[in-house]
Amino acid sequence: MAPSETESPEHVKSRWRWWNRDIHEDVKHLTTINYSVKERERQILKLVDDNGFNSKVFFVAASGFLASSYSLFSTNVITPAISFVSPACGRLGSEPGQVIDLLTLLGSITGMLVMGHFADRAGRKRLYGLELAILIVATMGVVQASEGFTYVAPDGNSQRSMDMYAWLAWWRAALGFGIGAEYPISAIIVAEWASTESRGTMLAAVKSMQSLARILAVAIGLGALRNTASKRSLDPDALQTEPLELNKARLVVDEVWRTVIGIAIIPAAIAIFARLTIPETPRYYVDIMKDLRKAVKKALQVYKTKRVEETNTPEAGTFRQNSDQDEHWYRGAWNYLKRDKYAQLRKLALISVLWGIMDVGFYGNALDSPSALATLWHGPQALTKRDVSLAALAFRQVDSKASCSGDTSWRAESEPTTTTIYHMLEYNSIRSIVAVCIPSMLGSIGAILIINRFRRKMILVTTFFLIALLFAITGGTLIATFRGGRSHTATLVFYAITQFVYNLGPNTIIFILAAEIFPTVYRGTFYGIAAAGGKVGAIMIRAIIGKTGNQEMALGIRILIFIPFMLFAALLSWYLPDVQYPVGDSVPPAVEEAAGGVVVPNGEPHDREQVEADDTSSDSASSHSTERNRVKGAGGFFVRLRNMTLEEIAPNPSQLDRRRKIASAPQSPTNGTMQVDELSSGGLKAQ
Repeated sequence: MAPSETESPEHVKSRWRWWNRDIHEDVKHLTTINYSVKERERQILKLVDDNGFNSKVFFVAASGFLASSYSLFSTNVITPAISFVSPACGRLGSEPGQVIDLLTLLGSITGMLVMGHFADRAGRKRLYGLELAILIVATMGVVQASEGFTYVAPDGNSQRSMDMYAWLAWWRAALGFGIGAEYPISAIIVAEWASTESRGTMLAAVKSMQSLARILAVAIGLGALRNTASKRSLDPDALQTEPLELNKARLVVDEVWRTVIGIAIIPAAIAIFARLTIPETPRYYVDIMKDLRKAVKKALQVYKTKRVEETNTPEAGTFRQNSDQDEHWYRGAWNYLKRDKYAQLRKLALISVLWGIMDVGFYGNALDSPSALATLWHGPQALTKRDVSLAALAFRQVDSKASCSGDTSWRAESEPTTTTIYHMLEYNSIRSIVAVCIPSMLGSIGAILIINRFRRKMILVTTFFLIALLFAITGGTLIATFRGGRSHTATLVFYAITQFVYNLGPNTIIFILAAEIFPTVYRGTFYGIAAAGGKVGAIMIRAIIGKTGNQEMALGIRILIFIPFMLFAALLSWYLPDVQYPVGDSVPPAVEEAAGGVVVPNGEPHDREQVEADDTSSDSASSHSTERNRVKGAGGFFVRLRNMTLEEIAPNPSQLDRRRKIASAPQSPTNGTMQVDELSSGGLKAQ
């Protein structure tokens, strides 16, 4: 459609810009007036909080998280394929798949810690897309990994110019770094750009990309397998006993696994483009850089506020310079953790331990799903004793000096020896879609629907209890059916339900809470520490799986061992802070009236007039948020709970320090009130 005659060329061009670059005249003065530090919460909340779900911000975060999650879960597709095409022959030990998984997890831990901290020190904007660039380079490295030139000597031993498993180990570790770095970056983007009302929904929606990525990885693998086999005229039922059939199967499988892992580059490239254009978060400019004008300008680029009402002029009070955090960052972080008898350190340790316990069960059941699902899918009489012994022998013992031409470590322990590589990959995909992918996706959708209906920590407590119960049923029925020689159908059903509850609760809620309960100045660092704690749990369970295997008895006992961990996690979850207003409450705990005063974050009542004089705009920002987040009516079971602002959940440490200084200031001999050095009453009210 052609532009109307009344539209200027500049206006037509601006309609197609991804982010708003033109600042409306009614709010342009916000970028030129240097308001005091005390005005920061009020102005940012009014510019950001009056908006709902922002699809652009969601796309920026979700696309990157989708790409990193896809790379993680494609492991279930490519591991058996690589083992078939290029047998390890003792390289990386007797369990090369486990070694590569552990290197990936170690890389993830490093990425979480390093990039999370850099996001606080160097800025969110400078890191947007960097972790995805690492992911793309690492993915290309994995796709191009090769044995080089291979020569088979007369004695049957193979000599290669390159070691494919050495390349895979290196590039998977680098890929893990990119995957891990994505966690704090995605969480920060959403938490600091989302409005208070949509924050929980947006974070849950971003986390649901993990379940979607799992479906895509499995579905793309299945589609690529069938399409490539058809194109290469591969007979799926051929046992690949002849050299010609074997080479044709290897050609198909090699093409499949490289296609599956390489697809991750597409969403990562799209996400990089979006992240290179998104502005720096306003909260970073406010709480860390102390540049209020840029904070407002960046907020206006995303949220097109056109009308504001100035309640008081900036000149009404004396201004504070934007330098209330001059102390050394590391000393300030440690002082913050020690605050209130190490209360903040306990909170960081609590969320880290919960993430670790959650990942023990999550990775213990999901990351190794092909082998575990093969055990559950087959009845205990599906294999003869000879089949079991042969499969276990081939899976666990590889002669490093042999040619490995008969290596079958790609076949799950519970599979019959007649299962071909085509059927192995096909079975893995179908079983994963039915028992893992669909329940996980439904759980993620359910989390989006209930995230604002119930208190976060109550969802966590309830779902951890449910998971403990489901583990008891799953492990118990698995052992009982194994001993009784019956089918594992009931066990498989409860296994799928466990995947649903995991994503309905812990896997989503912990991801959200870790982004909400820390102040902006330390959010990236502390989030990275908490997420790294989860991967420590994943490494522990992967080591245990490598030693015990996935046969019925071993798998059943391992699932039962998870029960006390889930119960302990349910108990710990009770001590997490609330991030929502209770039903019927309209005043946040941080500013709740008590004994004629105000309860400030350290819990002590002070004179209202004195505290408001010190942080007028912070309190008014909380009041503004309170009015917006008021729960109307008498309440009910499904009443929508309102989120607290990030500043109410975890106030800026410098703000708490100023309030405490005011609380300890000497009383004025003339009027009996505290002497306040600085006053600020200017403010803005978005329409």
